[in-house]
Amino acid sequence: MQRYDAIESGIEKNDIKTLREAIGSICYTSTDFSSGEFDEIVRYVEAKGIKLKDDTLIGNPLISSTKSSFSDEDFARAVFELKRNFCDERIGDVKKIGKALYASDKQEPGKRPNAQSHQQESRLPMIAGLVAAVIIIAVVILLLRR
Repeated sequence: MQRYDAIESGIEKNDIKTLREAIGSICYTSTDFSSGEFDEIVRYVEAKGIKLKDDTLIGNPLISSTKSSFSDEDFARAVFELKRNFCDERIGDVKKIGKALYASDKQEPGKRPNAQSHQQESRLPMIAGLVAAVIIIAVVILLLRR
């Protein structure tokens, strides 16, 4: 498992909000969940005795409950909802959308379903920038709490 300073700091401080934010952000680095990294980190945090997950689904309905095809925006919204309500149902929602959009065995390399490839390719830098911004914000929050 890759070492994440934000995860270790969140564990040390028992900071559930920071942990959920950091773990949710991992969804953007392994969008199809094939690496198992997301589940491994969730297990790691829970093994430290931290109650990471909410017991029930709260708030907005699952993104996948009203759609049969998905977009990058659906994935980002599902991850956002997961960070706010970290429960098994939302984890399943993010995984379902991620696998539908990004699973490499369902598409040609470099292309994603549910959108024109030239539009998708232009979004990759935007998604990378979003991930970088989330990481920077998490680091700033951690530094401000010290």
